[in-house]
Amino acid sequence: NAVRAAAASRVVHGVKLYPAHATTNAAHGVTELEALDDTLDAMAEAGLPLLVHGEKLGPDIDVFDREARFIEGVLAPLVARHPALKVVLEHVTTKQGIEWVMAGGDNVAGTLTAHHLMLDRNDLFDGGLRPHHYCLPVVKRREHKQALRKAACSGHPRLFLGTDSAPHPVRA
Repeated sequence: NAVRAAAASRVVHGVKLYPAHATTNAAHGVTELEALDDTLDAMAEAGLPLLVHGEKLGPDIDVFDREARFIEGVLAPLVARHPALKVVLEHVTTKQGIEWVMAGGDNVAGTLTAHHLMLDRNDLFDGGLRPHHYCLPVVKRREHKQALRKAACSGHPRLFLGTDSAPHPVRA
């Protein structure tokens, strides 16, 4: 199958999951995660990690609460359904995200990005909207930035550097 071939290729090291509309150019992202259960089982068997942009969207979900709502409503149930699947919560932005990774099993990890360690939402709005500080997922409250910094310095074996890997089209 395609998952086994990808894992054996020595080129594919993980599969990135973008929920629909959660980040730049993710309009065609995943809408029904349960529809991927067979693929996720195959990934677990092959040892191929799932790298997740962890945001849940909806008209009733505040942009600053997307990660926490994703963990609670999507990621925790996914890990429960696929306990052997390696899962990386990409660009953790909240204290809840850090706590979830640290409390998880050996199959759960998280990445930290430099801009989420440096900026909080005060920086986003200081002196008016500062568009160069805007990214997805958005920077959060200072308390979350402090939790990320503490985690980054903790030496925790399942937290590591992450970067922005959103699909940006190449134009001439």
